[in-house]
Amino acid sequence: MAAPPHKTLHNIAGRWTLNKSLSDPFTPVLNLQGVNGLIRSIASHTSVHLNITQPSPDEIHLQQTATGASIPAVTEDWILDWKWREGQDPLFGEMKGRARWIEIDKAGIGVEEAGWDRECDGGLLMQAEGNKRDDEWGGMHFWGFEVVEGERRYVRRIFMANNKTGENMSVRMVYNFDGE
Repeated sequence: MAAPPHKTLHNIAGRWTLNKSLSDPFTPVLNLQGVNGLIRSIASHTSVHLNITQPSPDEIHLQQTATGASIPAVTEDWILDWKWREGQDPLFGEMKGRARWIEIDKAGIGVEEAGWDRECDGGLLMQAEGNKRDDEWGGMHFWGFEVVEGERRYVRRIFMANNKTGENMSVRMVYNFDGE
């Protein structure tokens, strides 16, 4: 289901499901991150669900679950002040991350050319950076809304780099809105 007009990054709380037919394949990203083949295979056959809460406009909590698999749930807590925070991920171990609001036109090449809804959130995106604690790999995420196949959707564009192998890639993840 398309994102309703009242959903913005400043009001993103709700339930969302990854629309795999509109998204890029995510398995190559898991490979870049060193996730073993069995988990990659399982992940490619599951439904990915997000439950997002937003205690304040500058604080976003995201619980990601995969149905039909024994992949552990992932929690992302983002405070949009661009300060590094450390945490533990059940799949990747020790992580560090930071987040902020950024203007679309200042987000950089590959991001500003995307089909973002520039009217939404005053032309802002949410930018999040997450790195494996040992800096083996890292990712830059940009969250916003785009019109995808004629419908307004919540989208995460992710740019990943493996610092060991020099491999880089980007993916677009498109979500359906499931309700409040």
